[in-house]
Amino acid sequence: MAFSQEIPAEPLDVIVAGYGPAGATIAGLLGRRGWRVAVLDQAAAIYDKPRAITADHEALRVLQEIGIADEVAAMSTPHPGTDYTGLEGQVIKRFYPGSDEPLGWMQNWMFEQPKLEGSMRRAVQRMPSVLTLLQHQLLEVSQDADSVEARVCRLTDGTTHTLRARWLVAADGASSTVRKQFSPAIEDLAFDEWWLVVDAWVRGPVELPSRCVQYCRPSRPGTYIVGPDALRRWEIKMLPGETPQQFQDHAEVWRVLGEFVDPSGLEHCRTAIYRFHALVVEQWRHGRVFLLGDAAHQMPPFLGQGLCAAVRDAFNLAWKLDAVMCGRATQQLLDSYTEERKRHVRTVVGHAKAFGLIIGELDEQAARERDKRLEAELVSGAAQTIRAQFTPGLVTGLIDRDVEGVPSVGAGELFVQPWVREGDAQWQRLDDVLGANFAIVATSSEVLSAFDEQTRESWKALEGRLIQIQPQALAANGGACDAWVLQEREALFNGWLERLGAVAAVVRPDRYVYGVACSAEELRRLVHELAQKMFQADAACVSASCDEDCIAVSP
Repeated sequence: MAFSQEIPAEPLDVIVAGYGPAGATIAGLLGRRGWRVAVLDQAAAIYDKPRAITADHEALRVLQEIGIADEVAAMSTPHPGTDYTGLEGQVIKRFYPGSDEPLGWMQNWMFEQPKLEGSMRRAVQRMPSVLTLLQHQLLEVSQDADSVEARVCRLTDGTTHTLRARWLVAADGASSTVRKQFSPAIEDLAFDEWWLVVDAWVRGPVELPSRCVQYCRPSRPGTYIVGPDALRRWEIKMLPGETPQQFQDHAEVWRVLGEFVDPSGLEHCRTAIYRFHALVVEQWRHGRVFLLGDAAHQMPPFLGQGLCAAVRDAFNLAWKLDAVMCGRATQQLLDSYTEERKRHVRTVVGHAKAFGLIIGELDEQAARERDKRLEAELVSGAAQTIRAQFTPGLVTGLIDRDVEGVPSVGAGELFVQPWVREGDAQWQRLDDVLGANFAIVATSSEVLSAFDEQTRESWKALEGRLIQIQPQALAANGGACDAWVLQEREALFNGWLERLGAVAAVVRPDRYVYGVACSAEELRRLVHELAQKMFQADAACVSASCDEDCIAVSP
């Protein structure tokens, strides 16, 4: 269904409030699946200055689902790694991207946010079922048992309109109007600091490190970031007694920047003053309304995971909304959005806070003790130096567990993405074969051929795919019935399964592993239990938070 840029009279499937990277991601994911979506934003255009500057391979994998990962990768650069330097300028800690690409993309990358958002919006605009409403402000939300209404104001003329849909996603940022309306409890993880952020373009000779640097010096903690092309960033901690107001003076900004670099070869791009927080909202679902991205959590930037977390939120929620709207799951599945994402984000925020405390230590004696401890860990090999290792898998929600509720081996991991092909066709990344579906991926035909009729019916109800992957080319008709037979260019998938002692994996549409099986019998169990969880009857109230205050809400 193609929309004009007018307010539609007919009900939508989903309203998305906020058209930054978070809103664009979920609008793109839902639009790619053909759902009728309206995405609205107060601004008339993309903000033209860089903000987020780094992301990881999981984010690129989600952009692959929208169809723009190759385009984004081409205008980005690999992350050069980060050195933490102590009081004497010595390296006390380091984080480098891994050299392998288990998810099919470079592990960490640098970008200019305006260019990234431009790519995302162009992709959304190509989706005929998505309506974009710029210069529209969300005023209030109300809902009943079957739908949600959003009252919006068109800022060009002040007129108000009402949008009606089955669901609403609030991706409207840290000052979210929707979150304020529902007033959920917020967990404060006790990190609250003012930092000065300076973006500049290298325009002349200037001596700069080749890697990013965390300057862990009590006299003035700071961060240096190597952006793409000529873009460079400094994040500088404000010291006791300093106020945001004094950095309204450009000369004062340039003076403080001079503590890190000779700015004579730099062209000023942007100065911003941020209050870095570590906050996580307790409940992300309120009936038919969901919080996403900065509306649900805020984290200090020291792990470069802010945008990544929002993109993960979008993918997690998008496939679940799709399953519910298609009838492949009951609404109870949507409760797992908060359960899965809050635990994951809280862990990432905790890591980011811990690194921020390392960097921002202002006590000199404590800093010397820190340096000694971290240097010893680095020399001994005890220190973890691969950035991606600090991004956890899932430990809650829709994954396989043992009788004690502990995630089974492999459950909750991100599934690998090898390069594959069918016969002599061109090589392609596996996700482009899987599509937006559940999948069983196995190494041999025997485990797939052992399905009984009940298992096949359960799998059919989930609209899942059967994939067989082997390292070498297979003979014609070598696969199980209904299975797509592929070969992989390297032994990434087969090596991953071998590490887990398994012969098959059940993979969710967001590429997290539901569970792995070491036998046909265990695979049948996984399929039956997954189907039961997807189709379990809704409780009397579809959400733990869905009480009298979250139905027919008005401010």
